[in-house]
Parts: sequence; structure tokens; C-alpha cells
Amino acid sequence: MKTILRWGGFAVIGLVLLAGISGAALYWRLHSALPQTEGELTLANLGTEVKIARDADGIVHIFASDHHDMFYALGVAHAQDRMFQMDMNRRYGSGRLSELVGEAALKTDAQMRTLGLRRAAEGSWDDFNPAEHAALNAYAQGVNAIITAKNYVPPAEYLFLRTRPEPWVPADTLTVSKVMAFNLSSNGLEEPDNKRLKDILGPDRLAQFLPPYPEDGPVAMRAEDMNSVLPAHLPANGTDQALGAPMGEKAKGSNNWVVDGSLSASGKPLLANDPHLALSAPGVWYYARLNAPDTMVLGVTLPGTPFVTLGRNKTIAWGFTNTGPDTSDLKVIQGDNLRQRTETIKVRGKDDVTLELEFAGDDVVLNPRWFDIENMTREGEKVVLLSTLDDDDDTTASIGFATINATNFNDFNQALSRFKMPQQNIVYADINGNIGMVLPARVPVRDTQGNWVGEIPFEGLPRTYNPGQHYVATANNKMVPDSYPYHITDQWYGFHRARRIVENIEANPKHDVQSFKAMQMDTVSDLARKALPLFAAAQPQTDAGQKLRDIAARWDGNLAPGRPEGLIYTGWLRAFSRLVYEDDLGEDFERFWTPRRAFMDGVIRGEFAIWCDDRTTTALETCQMLAGQAFDKAAISLGKEYGGSPEKWRWGDAHDAVFAHPLFGTVPILKNFFSVRVPVGGDGSTPNVAHVSYRSGNLDAPWGVSMRAIYDLSDMNSSLFMSAPGQSGHVLSPHYRDMAQRWADGEYVQIRDDWTPDSPPPGTQVLTLAPQ
Repeated sequence: MKTILRWGGFAVIGLVLLAGISGAALYWRLHSALPQTEGELTLANLGTEVKIARDADGIVHIFASDHHDMFYALGVAHAQDRMFQMDMNRRYGSGRLSELVGEAALKTDAQMRTLGLRRAAEGSWDDFNPAEHAALNAYAQGVNAIITAKNYVPPAEYLFLRTRPEPWVPADTLTVSKVMAFNLSSNGLEEPDNKRLKDILGPDRLAQFLPPYPEDGPVAMRAEDMNSVLPAHLPANGTDQALGAPMGEKAKGSNNWVVDGSLSASGKPLLANDPHLALSAPGVWYYARLNAPDTMVLGVTLPGTPFVTLGRNKTIAWGFTNTGPDTSDLKVIQGDNLRQRTETIKVRGKDDVTLELEFAGDDVVLNPRWFDIENMTREGEKVVLLSTLDDDDDTTASIGFATINATNFNDFNQALSRFKMPQQNIVYADINGNIGMVLPARVPVRDTQGNWVGEIPFEGLPRTYNPGQHYVATANNKMVPDSYPYHITDQWYGFHRARRIVENIEANPKHDVQSFKAMQMDTVSDLARKALPLFAAAQPQTDAGQKLRDIAARWDGNLAPGRPEGLIYTGWLRAFSRLVYEDDLGEDFERFWTPRRAFMDGVIRGEFAIWCDDRTTTALETCQMLAGQAFDKAAISLGKEYGGSPEKWRWGDAHDAVFAHPLFGTVPILKNFFSVRVPVGGDGSTPNVAHVSYRSGNLDAPWGVSMRAIYDLSDMNSSLFMSAPGQSGHVLSPHYRDMAQRWADGEYVQIRDDWTPDSPPPGTQVLTLAPQ
């Protein structure tokens, strides 16, 4: 027996040692993938020596002698820090994820091949000018200089996938740009959900459940401040009944605002921007400062592309929010005389899949195997997608090149004439005191039958310059007054955020960087404040429910992470929503259960009070009754999770911003290593956005603020920035998650333009790129 135990002990020790050796080997492999950030690298296709300086936050500052080497060096930096992210985005847009991850991605690949983003990206190459071709080629050369090097060690994800990244080509960059456009676009693929809801509710009740933009909602531009040049004869412009989005307010959104010198303490403009996107690890953006003898531009870049997307140069600053235009439709046609195209999807571990595509003219036919287009057709009919996304003359990816040296609003406006998709609300400010906004993009004009008969001319797109109200503020809310003659969308949203932003702008006669910081971090909900009278009138039937009601009724509407009210309110609103419309949607309830802030605003204020009556009972239920029941239900569900002392609850304990890894975000053990979590406040209605999903089973925030920027036009180097979780895509890098907590806490960093590699700030690492 002792011998057996002795050998058993040796076996355990051996297994422990083996595990330790394996762990050490894995750590060594992951660590060896970290990029070289100091010393010298000798690379092909480089003209002259370039310096890449990474400051203490990992933010890249590039110093080159010309544009070729500047864009080349950004390709180097992106490949060093974000190669797997770039690869995933180009594969996603090209319909080639199945090659990496297998059959799980087949439907996604089939959808993307059908939508044709890659085909359109390749087709747009001839619409770029020689200087833009040179920039795209230089960037690709920089990427390839890293990933084809003899001693290159790919990021950790490639170890698990047992593969390496392919060489980069300019069409990959154009595809990545298309992916961003696709992610921000309103699209006709929502129309089946609209149809299903109409079948359930009927047109009148649907108009309440998907309410149009409220008449008293903030409108970004006043008629007297618009500078659009409209043609004398306008084409017919048909629109459908105004309805909101079928799934409620969209998580993809943003805030931006700009004030002129009359509203700032310095007498010069201030501009703020915080785009709202799906949170990911690594984050969407990559901060960079690009320097050449005739160039200085800094801000966030989109890995896979060579330009600063949101940022500033020495003279101007700009920021984006999503307009959400109606740029795609579904159309039912007879399935005759269709053009055919065959594509092959390679599936890892499985046989190839042949994809048979059909086209009616230039419009692609949607296959119900891959798209949810239920009950839209009869025998012999097909559904085609009309969309601007598959246009093959899209030059949007060139905008960063055109804005590099813009010095005034005319330069900026002219540069935006090449911006095709998706439509954005782009605010502007310059050091000479001017502010403005342009909404560039290709937006279709429809006739009264809904047929596409043209597009809004660039000169007719909404714009304003030095508006009389001295500011512009947007939060995906309604952008144009009713007098604007063209139809952009019916699905304006974000009016709760916009109301709070406008309130904060107008409450302060003289703004500065500190007041803008407070506005970006604001977690007060306009919707929650509207609910306070209903809280006071609610009559819970349990002691626990009454306790929650009493806490909520004394509240100021601030969903701060360190207070209990945000958790109580969210639990209540989730329960109240179920009580309000589960009986109306029946078996489809779970499919359409979302926060629906526009609809719930009407219920809470009493406009849609009839929805509080349960259609499955003979009694008459009121909203006050349901509000009390919701407190009782929230007390039970929240009490099980967080204990019986609600005064000790904290919203941040339940509400993490989740920066999910695209590959390992749902994989046990690995998700804890590769994804990043940090407690936050707010919700989908607060300026500091942190959306929740009712159907997820938790209160995490997978969508939120992807970056923050505040530009001070009186001293550009006083401008402030922050993103999360960090600059690097390498999980062992100190910059993989080092910004996450600071982002959540409302801290900012500076990205100054007044230092060189010879006089860097403390903590800077300098890498010299030398031509081969």
C-alpha cells in the first residue's frame, strides 16, 4: 500500500510539474508575441527613418519625413498591437470567418457574402485618387512588413486557432471601413420585425408601441440656422408612416456637442464627442498622432485603416454621431430573369459550402435560409435588398486623408463631399472661433410609391455654420426641422440623452473643459425623473416592495454606480415593462422584450395608459397598480441576488461594462482572461451611456461609450481623451486593460503635439524604423 501511495504521490507531483511546465510554455509563447517597442527595426519598402514613440499610456506618436512613411508606420503600429482585431474585421466583412472558427460562423458568412461588402470594397478602388492609392498601399506595406517578418510571432489568438494572418491588401482596408458603415446603418432587415408587430398589434396600436419622435423632443438644427443649398425643383419624396425601430431604441449611438466662444470661459469653442458602440477587448479605436513636415493630426484611428477618424489637426477639431438614415429597403419582386453568381465558403473542419447568389439588376436577392424574412413572399416571389452599402463607388475611407490639412469650414465641408456612408452628424470647431455641423452621406430619395429615384444632393444635405443659438448638440435625436424637404429617417432616437445634454448646456452660461467632463460623465436619466410621480403613486403589496418604492420616490434620477437607486429603478422598469406589454405580445413577447424607452416614456407619463390594462383579465388594471406590482416583483428578484437590505445595494455591483473578446468572450475560463469587466453607472437613457439587455438574464452593459474626447480650441494641447480597455490587443501587454478603470472613473489623458522623440514625456518608449 505504501508503494502505491508513494507512486501515486509521484504521479501527482509529475502532473503538477507538467501543468507548470505547460503553463510556463504558454506564458512564454504569449509573451513572445508582444511587439518590439524600443530599439530599431529594419524594414523593406520604407523611404527614410521613422520614429514610433509610445507614451506611458501606449498611445502612438509617429514622426515621419513624408506621407508614405507616416501611413506605413501606422500600418506597422496597428499590426504590432491589433493584428487579430484587424483580421477578424476584414474576414467578417468578406464572409470568411468560417475559415477560422468553423461552422458556427457559416450563417454570418453567408449573410455578408450576400450583402456584398467585399465586392463593393474591391469595386471602389478606381474611385480613389493617386494620393489616396499611395496612402492605402503604404499602410498595407507597413502591416505586411510586420506580419511577414521571419521572426514574427502572431498574437495569442492565432496559437489557439493554429494559423497565421494573411498578407494585407488595400481592399482589406476598404472592407474594414465598410464593416463600420454596416454596423452603424439602419437597414431594411428590420422590416420583417415591423411586419410581425403590425400583424400582432394592428396599425393603430403599433404606432403607439413604436412611437415616432416626440413633438417636444430636441431638434439639433433650427430652420433659421440651416445652410443647405436646396434645388429649385425637388423630386417627389414618399415616406411611410413614421414609426420607431422595431426593437426599441438602438444601442448603437453617440453624443457630440459644440459651443462657440460666447458660451465658453475662454472665448473660443469647445467640442465634445463620445461614440457609443459595442464594447470589445481590444476596443474599437486606437489613439495615434501622425506627424510629417506638412502634417499633424491626432485622435482615434480604426485599426485596419490608415487615417484619423475622429480628432483634430492644428487648426480644426471634429466629432461624429450616427444619424441613422433610412438607406435600405426590402422589396418583393417576381423571381424571373435573375442573374446568378456562385461563391464558395470554406468551413474549417467541414466540407466547403456553395453559396448561390441571385440578383435582380444590381439588387441582391435574400435567401430565407440565411435571412429572417418570414411571411414576406408568396409562391414565385423573391425578396431583394435595396441598399447603399453595396455601392461600389464608396470613397468614405478617404475622408481621413482629406481632413488632414483642412484649415477652415470650407475645406472641411468640401472634404466631406467624398463621405458616402453611413450618414453621420459631424460637428466642427476651429481655432478662429467658428463652429458648425454637416450631415454627409448618400441618402436615397423615394417617390410616393417608395421607389428610389435619386439621392439627396450633397449641397442639399443638412448643415449649419455659426448657428444663432451658439451651440449644436446631437445624441441620435432628430436633426432637422419639419421644414427640411427631404426624408432622412423616421427612426430618430436618443431624445432622453439629448434633453439632458441641452439642459446641461443651457444651465451653464460659460463652459470649460471641466463642465464638459461632467456632462460626458452624467448619469442622470431624463426618463427616470419622469417616473418619479408614478413611483409616488404606486402601492406595493409587500413590505419589501414598499421599501424599494420609498427609496425610489426620494430619488433624483441619478444612476450613479455607488448608489442603490439605479439597481432598484432598473429592476422595477424591467418588471414594469413585462407587466405592461407581455399580455399584448403573447408568445412573441420574449422576442420583442427590450427597454423601449420611447414607448415606456408614454406609458409612464400616462399618454399610453391604456396599455396598463391586462387584456387577459376582465378587471381594469391601472399603471399605478402595475407600478406597485413591479416594485413587489423587483424586490423578490433583486433580493435573491443582492440580499435583503436594499439601502446597501450598489448599481455598480450589478452593472459591469463588459469588453468582450470577439473569439473567447463566451468561452469558460478564457473569457475571464481575455475579456475585461469594470463597474459603471448610467443606462441607455443617460448621457454616460451603458445599455442593458433584458433578455440576457443579467444587468451587464455590453454597449457603451467607446471613446471620449473634449477639444479646447483656445489651447488644443489642453484637449482631453480616453478610451477603453487599452491600446493593445495583446492580453499580456500592460496596455491591454490599463485604461478601463480610468475610463469608468471619468479620468482623461492628454495627447499633446508639442514634443518630439528627442524630448518625450516620462515613460515613453521609442522605436526606430530603418529602411532596409
